Amino acid sequence: MEPNLAIVAGAGDLPQQLVAACQSTGRGYQVVRFNGIDLNWVDDQPVIDAVFEKPNSLFKQLKKAECTQVVFAGAMQRPKLNPLKFDLKLMKLAPTLLPALKGGDDGALSLIAQIFESEGITVIPAHEILPELLAQSGVLTNIKPSQQDQADISRGFAILHAMSSADVGQACVVGQGLCLGIETIQGSDTLLRFVQETKNDYVDHSAGVFIKAPKQNQDRRMDMPTIGIETVNSVHTAGLRGIAIAANGVQMLDRDACIQQANELGLFIAAVDT
Repeated sequence: MEPNLAIVAGAGDLPQQLVAACQSTGRGYQVVRFNGIDLNWVDDQPVIDAVFEKPNSLFKQLKKAECTQVVFAGAMQRPKLNPLKFDLKLMKLAPTLLPALKGGDDGALSLIAQIFESEGITVIPAHEILPELLAQSGVLTNIKPSQQDQADISRGFAILHAMSSADVGQACVVGQGLCLGIETIQGSDTLLRFVQETKNDYVDHSAGVFIKAPKQNQDRRMDMPTIGIETVNSVHTAGLRGIAIAANGVQMLDRDACIQQANELGLFIAAVDT
């Protein structure tokens, strides 16, 4: 029997896919719903309601539910913590946790993983449960990248490699060799909207590739880069030619639907060895 799983759920479809995987194998699970996170699908699920400022209560509930593994799934903004609500455990963690939350994602998430594991709860990545999330190397669509696209893809991965040491973001857009935008804390949707509004001032109307890859020292158990059907639609709306992701390094939600939508929109999706 696999150990009971805690699914710390954020926005998007991934938490529901993990629930479905647990249900299909009969694995015990609990959905962890933090305050302020809108999860309108959990009413008929086993749920642990959690408060960011009170980790002690969360860990007690996880132990009661015999959850010895945890997976973090879905988008979640950094919480605005209220020190007046801190429980004793968070007060002890605050001197190291609060500075980490003000830095890059890697340091903060690695520290959160350490906190869970110090409670005897192992952090696992979503793709350990759903291995089909990761794309193998190759072009996944009918449309293939052009020679210019390939040059833009190489340039994009070089930019992301350079950004890694600064722990900034996981995506960029490159067109005709020019970097048209990089992902920051606001996320990929904001990047693509910015590119949509500005790119035609710098490159041909149909140029540009959205590139996404994990950072070099990223804790892939907790923060795996992800694309989905909304990404495909946003890339098309931004007037780009396609998507390039790091092979075995980016999760693709609803893979078949993404590929079908890209084919219908005339986009390519390429998984690239980096």
